[in-house]
Amino acid sequence: CDRERALVVDDEAAIGKLFGRIIAMEMPGVKVDLASNGLEAVVSFTARHQAVLIMDINMPVMDGQAAFHEIEKVCREKNWIMPAVVFCTGYAPPDLVKKMVEDGSRHELLLKPPRYEEIVDAVKRRLNQSAA
Repeated sequence: CDRERALVVDDEAAIGKLFGRIIAMEMPGVKVDLASNGLEAVVSFTARHQAVLIMDINMPVMDGQAAFHEIEKVCREKNWIMPAVVFCTGYAPPDLVKKMVEDGSRHELLLKPPRYEEIVDAVKRRLNQSAA
């Protein structure tokens, strides 16, 4: 995976750009890619192999949960390590998402609107994990 690369996935362009700017300001060496739905996220991840994804759950075309499973499939097929995923949603998360993030070690769930520090901490922690 590219430890210097993050992918922000949100169907609300303003939120995606804001999260991307926060990451770029706080972690200047990290390149940020943007996607507006889960399908774009899968395509971007397959091409760029980002270490961390910040992903909305409720999106058109393909939701975050389905994208997560497609990315898992890509990782199995290519023998890649699964990226850390920080789900970010303003809705009650599905039980399956709660299960994916329950131990908090690899994946995480933030509720919208997250605090600036929550975004920074979640991404920094996961970039450090991928470097270890």
